[in-house]
Amino acid sequence: AKKLALMAMEQAREMGFKRCYLETTAFLKEAIGLYEHLGFQHIDYALGCTGHVDCEVRMLREL
Repeated sequence: AKKLALMAMEQAREMGFKRCYLETTAFLKEAIGLYEHLGFQHIDYALGCTGHVDCEVRMLREL
């Protein structure tokens, strides 16, 4: 999972993206731990209307 996430973030960076945003659920504690390890920070608000109403955990990382 870590390798895949790193590859996705590198591809996004190469495509010109400046930040990576994700939404998940608090139930996925291991995933949240991975995201934190990768440098994602918790944020208190959604970035746009994604339709993920059950995802109460939002995280953001600069690329």
